[in-house]
Amino acid sequence: MVIAAVLLVKWIFGVVGSWIVSVVGFVENFVNTSDQVIVVAMITGAVSITGVVISSIVAKVVDYKYNVKKYLYDKREEPYKQFVEMIYKIMEDSKKKDGEKMTEEEMTKMVSEFSKGLTLWGSNGVVKKWLKYRKSSIKGDKNILWEMEDIIYEIRKDVGLGRKLKKGDMLAFFC
Repeated sequence: MVIAAVLLVKWIFGVVGSWIVSVVGFVENFVNTSDQVIVVAMITGAVSITGVVISSIVAKVVDYKYNVKKYLYDKREEPYKQFVEMIYKIMEDSKKKDGEKMTEEEMTKMVSEFSKGLTLWGSNGVVKKWLKYRKSSIKGDKNILWEMEDIIYEIRKDVGLGRKLKKGDMLAFFC
């Protein structure tokens, strides 16, 4: 099998090599037998056509990447919005009296809804931060607020805002 593959590759290179030699010979003959003005015009035309083709391909690739990024942004908007709403509800709920607070079932439903959207559309960074936050919340870790802020910063980064704020700036909204 290996010998057959090697022979096939050798044959392909032989065919391609002979084709290249033929093309080079044709071009050399054309240049030697044609007027210099025609040769210059042919070279200029070939360079122009090549430039147009390459710029068209690059434009299509850039446009495709932009469309994919916009599509993902549109899809991520809803789960990210759910997260912010969930955080605000939890913060508001912590200020309520015991009889007026959300039930465990309501909180679980909110977290589940956000997790569903995040599973499908969340960026890798946001998903990783969310999983870290969930683990810390189950353990009762003291750093849970910092991890929540990290999720917010990761979401902001994902939607193109970057991180120009200091640690604790986003938590100031909840004080």
